[in-house]
Amino acid sequence: MVTAGDFKGDLADFLREYNYQSDLTKRLDDLADLNFTRELINEIVLWKVNRFVSLEKGLLDRLDALKTLKAGAHRQADSVVESLLTVHGIDLPMASTFLRFRNPKVFQIIDRHAYRALYGKDYPLYVHRPTGRKLKIYFSYLDRLRSLCVE
Repeated sequence: MVTAGDFKGDLADFLREYNYQSDLTKRLDDLADLNFTRELINEIVLWKVNRFVSLEKGLLDRLDALKTLKAGAHRQADSVVESLLTVHGIDLPMASTFLRFRNPKVFQIIDRHAYRALYGKDYPLYVHRPTGRKLKIYFSYLDRLRSLCVE
């Protein structure tokens, strides 16, 4: 790895090799005289921690459409959840958070703490697990939560 101090040549060439969230970086670099807003600060924070998520309008529309689902119909969202899981920066805990705030009567957040509280064992998923396995675990988790509420 070459450091900036070891680079022989124009440092502007060295900087061009730096490609970190290029679309967002360009937008943030071009702020000029804009005032900081809560939204802008949040984008900068997410840029810094490499967690900025960019969802296309079509996926946002599909996510919004889930607000009409009825309790117990969570499996009807499988294609939306699968699409969310293909977006950089989104894994099942984040996807389930979006879903929960879109329709809390149908979806709940899954993460290692909630999973352990429900099942008494460690959360079995990691970033590199197949999407199908993540969907199966999430929908089974939601089924189990519903059963627990009925009990």
